[in-house]
Amino acid sequence: MSDQISNTTVAQGAMQMFLEEYCAVGIQALLFDTDDEVMSLHIDMHELLEFNHELAMLLLESPSKFLPLFNIACLAAQRSLKQQTTVSDSICTVKEDAQVRVTHLPNHPTLQRTRIPGSEDVGRLLSISGTVIRTGLVKMMETHRVYSCTKCRGVFSVNAEVEQYNYIPKPVRCLVPGPDFCNSTAFVPADSAEDSQRCVDYQEIKIQEQVGRLTLGTIPRAIVVVLERDLVDKAKSGDSVT
Repeated sequence: MSDQISNTTVAQGAMQMFLEEYCAVGIQALLFDTDDEVMSLHIDMHELLEFNHELAMLLLESPSKFLPLFNIACLAAQRSLKQQTTVSDSICTVKEDAQVRVTHLPNHPTLQRTRIPGSEDVGRLLSISGTVIRTGLVKMMETHRVYSCTKCRGVFSVNAEVEQYNYIPKPVRCLVPGPDFCNSTAFVPADSAEDSQRCVDYQEIKIQEQVGRLTLGTIPRAIVVVLERDLVDKAKSGDSVT
């Protein structure tokens, strides 16, 4: 079963089943929000563990791979639920940019942290608690850029690298997926500005370990956290966050 669920297609199907079974109310809130105030869907990790333990473990171990799949599954679940409704499109709309947020990680020392994570934790999904000591200005970030290949006429996108301060590397060859390999190095930005790039709000905040949870004499460490989309402007200096 583990070999099957690690397949992206199988995993995405299982994610959609989970969302439709456990998060139907949240999906309805997304569909019927007309002011774009609801742009995220919260999933409970305990419920995901109950639904499919292997899928939950894959999400904890490889969030960079499986969280985007959850976003795609959320989009599919919205479309599926919308087909079952009879209301007009002006009232019920699919939110293309809805983000899945994971909450309530199991209360285990490997997942719930009071200390700032180290290099050994890179790439894992963790929950850390701290105090906000600084908030930055809200800025605009380009999430990806879309190119059109002049040889095969295909379209592909290049995502921004958050670790490289949102830098979007210039592609060195055509990245259009498919059975026919295209080794072209000639491509141009997509025709329209709306298609060629997508921007979102982002904000950097700095959180510090809570002194009351540290042993006597320990100097609290701090870490910069990047907030995106609907998480922007949700915290201010002095707030205790998780």
